[in-house]
Amino acid sequence: MNSRISLTFSLFLLIQLPTLFQVERAAFGQTDNFFQDSTRIPRNYVMEIWDNSNGLPQNAVFALEKDNHGYLWIATEEGLVRFDGISHLVFDQTSYPEMLEQTYYTFFKTSSGIWGTADRSIALLEKTIEKVIDCSAITENTWIRAIFETETGELFIGTQSGKIHVWDNGNFRELEFWNPEKRLEILGFYPIEKSKLLVGTTHGLYELNLSSKQMKLISAENFTAQKVFGSNQSVFISSPSEGIFRLKENYEMDPIISNDLIRDLNPISLTTDSENRIWAGSTEKGLILIENGMVSRFTYPELKNYTIRKIIKEKENLYLGTLGKGLALIRPAKVSQLYFDILSGKNIKAIFQSADSSIWVGTRSDGLHRIKGGSIRSLTVKEGLIQNGVTTIGEFQGKIYSGSNSGITVIDQKSGKVLDQITQEDGLNGNYVYAIYKDSKGWLWILTRYGGMHYLDENGTLHTVELPEKYSNTNFISILELKNKQLIIGSMNQGIFRIENGKFIENLTLPLTPGEDTIYCIFEDENDDLWFGTHGGMVLLSNGKFRALKKSNGLKSQSVYSIISDGLGGIWISNNFGVQYLPNSELDRFKENGAEDFFIASTLFNKTLGMPNSEANGLIFPAAIQDFSGKIWIPTVEGVGVIDPSSSSQGIQEATNFIWDELHMGDKKIPIGTQITIPTGVNMFQVSFSLIDFENPSQYSLYYRIGTDTDSWLPIRDQRQLTFNGLKPGKYNLEVRILRYGKLDQVKSLPIEVSASLTETTPFKILAALIFCLLVYFIVKYYLNIQMKKSLEEMVGQRTIELSRANEKLKNAVLEIEDQNLILKEITWNQSHLVRAPLTKAMGINQLLIKYANYSNVEKSKEQLEIELLETLKQLDQLVKETHAKSENIKTNEQ
Repeated sequence: MNSRISLTFSLFLLIQLPTLFQVERAAFGQTDNFFQDSTRIPRNYVMEIWDNSNGLPQNAVFALEKDNHGYLWIATEEGLVRFDGISHLVFDQTSYPEMLEQTYYTFFKTSSGIWGTADRSIALLEKTIEKVIDCSAITENTWIRAIFETETGELFIGTQSGKIHVWDNGNFRELEFWNPEKRLEILGFYPIEKSKLLVGTTHGLYELNLSSKQMKLISAENFTAQKVFGSNQSVFISSPSEGIFRLKENYEMDPIISNDLIRDLNPISLTTDSENRIWAGSTEKGLILIENGMVSRFTYPELKNYTIRKIIKEKENLYLGTLGKGLALIRPAKVSQLYFDILSGKNIKAIFQSADSSIWVGTRSDGLHRIKGGSIRSLTVKEGLIQNGVTTIGEFQGKIYSGSNSGITVIDQKSGKVLDQITQEDGLNGNYVYAIYKDSKGWLWILTRYGGMHYLDENGTLHTVELPEKYSNTNFISILELKNKQLIIGSMNQGIFRIENGKFIENLTLPLTPGEDTIYCIFEDENDDLWFGTHGGMVLLSNGKFRALKKSNGLKSQSVYSIISDGLGGIWISNNFGVQYLPNSELDRFKENGAEDFFIASTLFNKTLGMPNSEANGLIFPAAIQDFSGKIWIPTVEGVGVIDPSSSSQGIQEATNFIWDELHMGDKKIPIGTQITIPTGVNMFQVSFSLIDFENPSQYSLYYRIGTDTDSWLPIRDQRQLTFNGLKPGKYNLEVRILRYGKLDQVKSLPIEVSASLTETTPFKILAALIFCLLVYFIVKYYLNIQMKKSLEEMVGQRTIELSRANEKLKNAVLEIEDQNLILKEITWNQSHLVRAPLTKAMGINQLLIKYANYSNVEKSKEQLEIELLETLKQLDQLVKETHAKSENIKTNEQ
């Protein structure tokens, strides 16, 4: 089963049905008056189907309603679904255990939200499941049929058994003034005033006056009021046996349609639209529309085998809940299509608008087609076309030149007849013609394979531009005349070529790999900067420098086939995934921002918005055009898409409906209010949000940042949930920046407080810092003490060593002194004993010699005595020398 099915059909199906449909007819009919202009472009709608392959848990839709926030709620057998236009959130007993039951069957819209009813319980739905009430006490052998909420918050609950119960302050009681005379079944409630409530039953229609606490039967007792519905304009009553009536102010019933005409009407699907028309699903097939007493029936091919159970008609949008096909959403297409049978589903190639406003459409294998004045004319090989495949189209001197891979067919613009052909035999380098383009001089440029760069001058003479030999096999595929009248020609794998006055000036290579260096298109912006659509993204040439804008920077595809300015503040580029709108402000931001993480804001137009196929065609020329009315034509592999930029990006009326959704912490899901607090110990959490839009969800580009200390906005791509991990305790401000069509729409903010644990509080941190400082103090003090002790020990050890050495020296000195004393004693002894004897002898001899004449008995002569005296003195001298030697030894030892 396809996950999303897109269909297109004309506006009259929803707006003009009563006048156009008298009998059942298909939704894809076609008449000449569907088209609004000479190009035969209808205003289209698209259908998207959401089923169990792309978001719904199951394909049977029992109930459908929008809550006060704008969410669409869907009741299925396998749970409730909340839908915002792009993403689904499933509520079942597994993910939301507060639900008492899995299946809810009916919805009742109140001021508090939507009350959904199951077999034995009811649930209030408003952005999430607000509350669940166990109703088993009042549903024994019966079930809930209706709910009404009063201004004071009381709930009136009607059951199949005919009773009305009031839920007030957590308790049930029976409504005291509800006492019908007959046994009946309650079929529905409908408030008509603040204090009045209509009660539809199997035996009559009743009025409950809540102020006076009275009930009144306002119809025949045998009348079955199967469904009461309507709007502020009118109240309608449906009866299975009599038909549909309008209720007047005096409670008279004005017949609208007889039951004989609507026997297949499914009463639970009855609803009205803003134009007071009645819509309903058929129990057989299709839709029923009732207006002014007339019944129109129509079917949609994709829904023809499925019963439509619920309908919401909101402005131009139609929501259909089916049994078996899920939800079908029908809305106006942003992209129109051509509904000519001959072009339906065809692989469209080059498109060109000639001077007479005709649109020429080339195809891959089905010839060339001319659209003018609401009619279409085709040319194939039967009419003289050189080939049915068309690669490029141009105009020259009242003739249309249609290029192919076999050469060029020349066609008379007025008559549409083939006049001539141009091939290699006529001077082309190759028969494969990539581009045909007329410049401001009136020359027609023809680009082919094998270095074919040709032009027809004003006289129709074919010229070939002389190029260096190394470009002789180059394929030239795109061309543009600049404001300075120079031509820029793009090639495959050889970059760009600058041509002036028919002569080659220079060649520049783009910063792309060989596989990416295919230049499909060229665009010059208001600032004279050049943009190249390539197989490697968009390449900007500004101030002589190249910069590439790639898929990682926000482009939907790596290939860019065409670039067209709408003249309204943006450009439109075609690629393999549709057409992407880029505002000029974002292009300027890219020029100023050199960061690799740049992400461009854009809007994607694809099959979901009406394109016949999301894949646009490339390697054709031109690969898209802007016609004289400003519409942009895009060739795709299955038809032509036409975009009106003025209606697509201008005149936004609806305000952006951005809603902070849930806070996810582990298994916990908490609805977000005005702010969120992250408890202590939670390191990772997610913040989910919704951007409710059922018209064009792709018009938005989202960025976010947390904290105002940074100017960096991070892109939000396809996710609707932001994950944060490891935020430090403190207060933050989460901001989401919303751009519509690339222009700032609003910024949403959410205060976030990350709670700190005891160890993360400021007093604890101060105390911890103080303790740390004290600890450091004591550690330092202890360290210093240790160091001091160690130093003292070292000093004491050193001093001990020094003292020990001094003691040794002292001991040695004492020994030396003792030795010296011994020597002195010896010297003294020598002086006292050894010296005295010879000295005394010498003195005696000297006295004897002096007085020698006085002595007579001297045995020796005077000469002998003198010799003996001399000997004695020599002996004494020797003693003196020995004593002096010993004293010198004492001095030497001291030194």
